[in-house]
Amino acid sequence: MAYGVGPYGLCGNEDVGQMSAWYILAAMGIHPINSGDNKYEITSPVFNEIVVELDPKYYDGKEIKIIANNNSPVNIFIQKMELNGKTLDRYYLMHEEIVNGGKLELWMGPEPKL
Repeated sequence: MAYGVGPYGLCGNEDVGQMSAWYILAAMGIHPINSGDNKYEITSPVFNEIVVELDPKYYDGKEIKIIANNNSPVNIFIQKMELNGKTLDRYYLMHEEIVNGGKLELWMGPEPKL
């Protein structure tokens, strides 16, 4: 049986790339909240800086850059965020904000911000 609900439900295929795609997004610090929803939760990134070039055939933005200032194994909590130079007071991005391109800048610290 090639398809099923068990661990061998789709032999030789790691979810058609879904797990890899999820890991890349999570490592960048943007986690899709709900499949089919356009919100991405902003989380602690693995990288200090990452740039994703957007395909001009599909998106008007040129690139989305994510910068994590003071990022370290100790500084895992977001203290402050800016999207394109403006304070961001919510912990999510909309898909449109990502594909329009720009810069998400995070400042990291050792304790949760209250």
